[in-house]
Amino acid sequence: MTRIYSVCGQLAPRDPLMTARPFRAPHHAVSLQALMGGGALPRPGEVSLAHLGVLFLDELPEFRRDVLEALRQPIEEGRVLVARVHGTVAFPARCMVIGAMNPCPCGYRGDPGHVCVCSPAQRNRYVRRLSGPLIDRMDLHVDVPRVSGADLTAPAPGEASHEVRARVVRARAIQAARGMGLGTAGLTNGTMPPAQMRRRSGLTDEARRFLHRAIDQLSLSPRAYDRVVRVARTIADLEEAGEVGVPHLAEALEYRTLDRAAEPHRSEVG
Repeated sequence: MTRIYSVCGQLAPRDPLMTARPFRAPHHAVSLQALMGGGALPRPGEVSLAHLGVLFLDELPEFRRDVLEALRQPIEEGRVLVARVHGTVAFPARCMVIGAMNPCPCGYRGDPGHVCVCSPAQRNRYVRRLSGPLIDRMDLHVDVPRVSGADLTAPAPGEASHEVRARVVRARAIQAARGMGLGTAGLTNGTMPPAQMRRRSGLTDEARRFLHRAIDQLSLSPRAYDRVVRVARTIADLEEAGEVGVPHLAEALEYRTLDRAAEPHRSEVG
């Protein structure tokens, strides 16, 4: 991270060592070169400046189609290749891509408190700005309903952040240990090679039969299948469960709403 920011001239003079994971949120009018990197003397773009951190894309369908499609390589491979006349440069780009979008152009589809004024054709055009191959590469599709005033003013429910963090740390330790002896020690479920992930997934026989039926019914692609297994394995790790059962797979499949509907509610995908 420090080397990337040094190349871009973005290191702080008094504190030149990067010690915090980056968070980058480019505007939806960002150019392809600014996002992916380039120039006569190639320099890293936003996706590389987010390496080992978060790349947040608000109003996801408003980004240019060619910009969104270019994200397929870094999401899949964790790097960006910039080709120029004198050669090709590879920049690291293993980041968490998170996008937010409205359910429709007016923003009120599915909201019980407002009437949506968009036509079905407008809603479909809006959602179709995201291609199937790009959606396939997104691990989680989460519907987020409008928050009521009572919820906003009420005390925060659920676990405290430090409790969630402790659970995540334990799950990551389980994943790191899983790769021992396979040459993949320290990798998470998201970065483990597909072949090894399949061998180490720990699916029960019942879970495999359930997943088989789900693939046929939802017409999941091989890439979506791989994502579902990784998410289910992570859910099991968070519960410190040795095997992946049907409940873990069912929850992972619930996070793929864009695979099941052409017109999602307010969504965040990542």
